[in-house]
Amino acid sequence: MAAANNSNDRYAILAEKWLNGTITPGEEQEYADWYNSLSADDKVEVPFEWAADREEHRKKLLALIMEKRGRIVPLRTKVLRGVAAAAAILIVVLGAYKLVQNKPVPNPVAATPVKTPVNDIQPGSNGAMLTLANGNVIVLDTAKNGRLLNDAGNNVMKINGTISFAHAANWAPGTIGYNTLSTPRARQQQLILSDGTVIWMNAESSVKFPTAFNGRTREIDVTGEVYCEVAKDASKPFIVHVNDAAVQVLGTHFNIMAYTNEPSLQTTLLEGSVKFIKGRNELLLKPGQQSQLFPGDRLKFIPDADTESATAWKNGRQVFNGADIETLMRSLERWYDITVEYKGPMPHRTFTGDIPRTANLSEIVTLLEVNKIKATLNAANKRLVLEP
Repeated sequence: MAAANNSNDRYAILAEKWLNGTITPGEEQEYADWYNSLSADDKVEVPFEWAADREEHRKKLLALIMEKRGRIVPLRTKVLRGVAAAAAILIVVLGAYKLVQNKPVPNPVAATPVKTPVNDIQPGSNGAMLTLANGNVIVLDTAKNGRLLNDAGNNVMKINGTISFAHAANWAPGTIGYNTLSTPRARQQQLILSDGTVIWMNAESSVKFPTAFNGRTREIDVTGEVYCEVAKDASKPFIVHVNDAAVQVLGTHFNIMAYTNEPSLQTTLLEGSVKFIKGRNELLLKPGQQSQLFPGDRLKFIPDADTESATAWKNGRQVFNGADIETLMRSLERWYDITVEYKGPMPHRTFTGDIPRTANLSEIVTLLEVNKIKATLNAANKRLVLEP
């Protein structure tokens, strides 16, 4: 640390210039080379007064995480630039997972049996409950692959964890019933409707759908969060009803997040086009755009949406980009089936990072503690207590 102390003034100036955007390429490389040459302990001890609190907090957090995980990852200039705006960066380094995981995880994510410590909680897995039109309920968590049902209205198959519906051999066009597939906390499910539309369901979600689409439209009702790849059929628009609103499409890929405890209902479009309708308000979305519906029917248009964060869950990841701690905790409550309790006001920080949905809860608790948030997990009561 002595060498660094001899150059405190120089690097203090470079740190300030880097943070306010006035640093030259040569100075930026000099600053990055110096920072990367420090040990993890040296990085942790960089004084706050050298730069803005937010950036120093990020650097300290990064060094601590790397030290805890026993892994040295050089901090490159591009990485520094990419996360400079975050008050805190939430990073998971687990085995083959890297700082940013771009390779999709096979869909849907299957539960991998692992030995869980006594005071720990495993992540969610595939599973759902199917409520048929006649009121019968089928629990899909333990159902084996193969045909689950074949009657006058349903031909239900389970193939590699995916639930698929088709017309039964003796189906009559006038025989229409409505089924509901629902996922509790800590469960997700993939569904294929009779028209070929594929739906990914996040935890605490439901899809109500007919056994066949034989009218002029294809209509379903959803709650929670779903990602849809709608089968193209120009003669039959596909309409998703959600929270007294509707999303109308012909054939497209989009995500709807409509949890009642989230600030807004969000529709994010990845491919094709959709029309979001709420009362007299209509909004036509193109790929990469998002609509946000707030209480009081206030509709907001996001022309350049963060599609990765919105849809990462279906690929086995939880991506946060500037999320506050309450947003992060709501996501954990749904996926780990826990209750989060706050003891005292939480510091206003934002979190950016990429967490595999296969991580045990204790690993995320470790990251919170590194981030100076006291987190006490009681696995027996499924409760996580946070203190500032």
